[in-house]
Amino acid sequence: MYTSKEIQLAEDIAEALHDPEALSLYLSYTQQIPHEKLRELLAKVCSIPDEKIKRTRGALFTYLVGQYKRHGKQW
Repeated sequence: MYTSKEIQLAEDIAEALHDPEALSLYLSYTQQIPHEKLRELLAKVCSIPDEKIKRTRGALFTYLVGQYKRHGKQW
């Protein structure tokens, strides 16, 4: 089960990225990655101008999470 903090964080991510369909994915991230790092990645994605986003903000966020998972603390 997910904690209320994990649920809230996943909902915050889904809302910020306008991507409610991916809520379950974001919930899974809350158990795999430190919450501070997820918020840092979210802030980074949200700070990028729309014209610089090639696909969607959700896709970029997922990509960055994947990079963090591969490279961990070195990244």
